[in-house]
Amino acid sequence: MQVIFHLGAQRSATTTFQHYMRSHMQALSTSGIGFWGPQRLRETGLFEGLYAGPSGKVSDEAIAIAKPQIAKALDLAAARGVRTLVISEENMLGSVKGNLRHRALYPDAKTRLRGFVQAMDRPIDKVMLGLRPLDTYWNSALAYGVKRGAPLPKPDDLSAISASERSWCDVVRDISEVVGEADIELHKFEDFADAPDVRLARALGGNAVLPKAKQGVRMNEAPDLSELRVAMTKRGSNPASLPDGEGRWQPFSPEQTEALAERYADDLFWCVAGAGGVAKLIERKTLEEVGMSLPPAAIRGLTYDQARRMGQAS
Repeated sequence: MQVIFHLGAQRSATTTFQHYMRSHMQALSTSGIGFWGPQRLRETGLFEGLYAGPSGKVSDEAIAIAKPQIAKALDLAAARGVRTLVISEENMLGSVKGNLRHRALYPDAKTRLRGFVQAMDRPIDKVMLGLRPLDTYWNSALAYGVKRGAPLPKPDDLSAISASERSWCDVVRDISEVVGEADIELHKFEDFADAPDVRLARALGGNAVLPKAKQGVRMNEAPDLSELRVAMTKRGSNPASLPDGEGRWQPFSPEQTEALAERYADDLFWCVAGAGGVAKLIERKTLEEVGMSLPPAAIRGLTYDQARRMGQAS
């Protein structure tokens, strides 16, 4: 049985993917595809004790307790004919709350994920991770946090986040150190946010017959300014500190937004150039389909979009 870890990340269309998997479990099972999502994992206690607290470390005792429970559940899945098991749990990397607290992107992903991998007590075959542009990721994370009771970010918080050198490539390197020989596949938010069926097909290699996802479904989207004002008012906070107008909240300055966007462009270029040999970028259209067959040396020093244009022209 092949085991796929879908690690999220949060605010990267993870809930939409999980909703698709949960909504089509019966149809997917006919193709030998099983699904463990947050509802099952948390409600049954299958991963009980593996969700690290602020320390970011999972205790050996928790891992030892979880191992036999997980092994039994894996055996049962195999006995039911599951050939590919997708385990989707974004909290294996950390939490939005933790990222906001540290003002950095999953700073303890390595130690948190290690606990889950050790508790599985078997190799992980593949890892899926969604990559979202850093400016919209942090906008969404901050809005999500405020809706759930967090205070509005201070100027120092925004400066620290926009200046942080930690990016998706660092998260991917951390993951690669933990999951051994597993294939790590990176999915761009802009490609797959509203296409969970295509995303799953890419992860499965494109051979499975999958149910179609309903068009235009986006689950757990970040609240807009109107929703934030309502949430703050309900808990007795003053929403006047939010900007006027409607639409999405943009807490960062133009300069800070640009810095985050540039860092994400660097992430994408790193992915296109081979991700250091530890991961592979999976796009809605593969690089081969758009004619991108240039060696890394030929595109070094170019932006991601420039590299793609060169690949298309070639």
